[in-house]
Amino acid sequence: MRRVTLRWNLSSLQGSKEISNILEIVDSIEVLSHLSVTSNGVIQLAEIRLKENKKLEDISEISWLEVIEVLEEEDDSVVVSLLCTHSFAKSAIELSNIQVYPPYGIDSVRGMEIRMSGLSDSVRRFVSILRVVLPPDKISVNSIRDSERNGWTDGLTEKQKEVISYAIGMGYFDPDSKIKLKDIAEGLGMARSTLGEHMKRAEYEIMKKVAEDLD
Repeated sequence: MRRVTLRWNLSSLQGSKEISNILEIVDSIEVLSHLSVTSNGVIQLAEIRLKENKKLEDISEISWLEVIEVLEEEDDSVVVSLLCTHSFAKSAIELSNIQVYPPYGIDSVRGMEIRMSGLSDSVRRFVSILRVVLPPDKISVNSIRDSERNGWTDGLTEKQKEVISYAIGMGYFDPDSKIKLKDIAEGLGMARSTLGEHMKRAEYEIMKKVAEDLD
């Protein structure tokens, strides 16, 4: 089994017409979870930060993206359900023996990062395709069982680490704690739904590692 992190710098993404079209509309778009895979494509829960003077309708003008429903709005971001019909996105979700982990997305400053895990041969084939279609600037590959110690932070994004660390500091996980998710969201200046997704994904990653150790 292999765990892979793929990173693209902004300059590399700007060489792709499809990515450039998105970055003309948004400052960032982050896929928080995969809601479902349909015959048409992947329905995603996404947080979008629009550029000034841009609107959500502009995103739906991209041939392979469609905003289905607005779920929550903040001053500088909006959470939506989004249909992505791009063949690459759908194949990445459906490809056997590989799992792509949200959150992931495109940022006008940081570029893009995608994390996945799966059987070594399947991951190798998928990365080979990527090298042709959109070559990553950095590829980090680790064996899931490189060592006896199962580092629980390995699969977490920086935002997930921040959220979990803050929640621990506030005593959220204490058995008698009265701290609510909204208290953590307010402390971090984050939408409650966004926080909930980060917490859910972080807890999932951590418990997977616990399960591996128990085996």
